[in-house]
Amino acid sequence: LFHGENHGYSIALARVPAGIGETAIVQIRNREMPVKVTKPVFVRNGKAVA
Repeated sequence: LFHGENHGYSIALARVPAGIGETAIVQIRNREMPVKVTKPVFVRNGKAVA
């Protein structure tokens, strides 16, 4: 789990057997949280990179 310093949100990357747009339930600190599977977007100098 990483913290997005510029935005104040925690983010995480994981490999899961699900397609883009599907939903899942993950466990964070012993709590179940709903998540949406998305394509990772990496940013350099404030701009998305492929």
